[in-house]
Amino acid sequence: MSAQGFTIELMARTPLSGRVHLLRFAARGPFRWAAGQHLVVVKAKGQELFLPYSIASAYDSQRPGQFELAAAFGAGADVIDQLSIGEELQIEGPSGAFVWQSAASPAALLVGAGTGIAPLRALLEEELARTSQTQLMLIAGHRAPEDVLFADDFARLARQHARFRFVPTLTGASAAWLGERGRVQARLRAAVQSLGQLDAYVCGRLALVSEVVAALEQEGVPAARIRSEGF
Repeated sequence: MSAQGFTIELMARTPLSGRVHLLRFAARGPFRWAAGQHLVVVKAKGQELFLPYSIASAYDSQRPGQFELAAAFGAGADVIDQLSIGEELQIEGPSGAFVWQSAASPAALLVGAGTGIAPLRALLEEELARTSQTQLMLIAGHRAPEDVLFADDFARLARQHARFRFVPTLTGASAAWLGERGRVQARLRAAVQSLGQLDAYVCGRLALVSEVVAALEQEGVPAARIRSEGF
């Protein structure tokens, strides 16, 4: 089945960190997606493109067709960096199988780094809107406190939902940082032991995803219960 095409318009831009902005778009026509899926920008400012982006928000029936992307600036996508409010893009999608397991385990461990956090945010928003007992943990890898994407959102969700735990871990924080330190890989064993039977969702750079998946399998998580997406 070929991907469906849509026109989308930039509605708002909000800084998430020094190099990542949150872009909110509205689609013309009925655009619906499953949390965790991505789209591909195929045309902007008359240029033919192929720029995949994970959708960073869950579908919201109160604002149908509106969604968010986390865009890293200076990452080579100059046309996205320079997009003005009200300008349009041509996209194809949504696509991808990085979505919730149809038959969920009692717990879910989400692991990501950098902009790989984006689809995990959508997954969490979708799951926390449900009436469910699934225990959730997000391990988010970044360099410094100012680099932690969606920090306020995740902290708020953790306060509102006792079944969700947010664990940012930093590789370059100063002595003032009182949270976890090191790469996400170092947090996996304790996470698996605390959650028990779980599904895992891993997103980030290909090397990181490969290492995390291998470590989870070594800790006894079945391969069929791990979903991953790398870039």
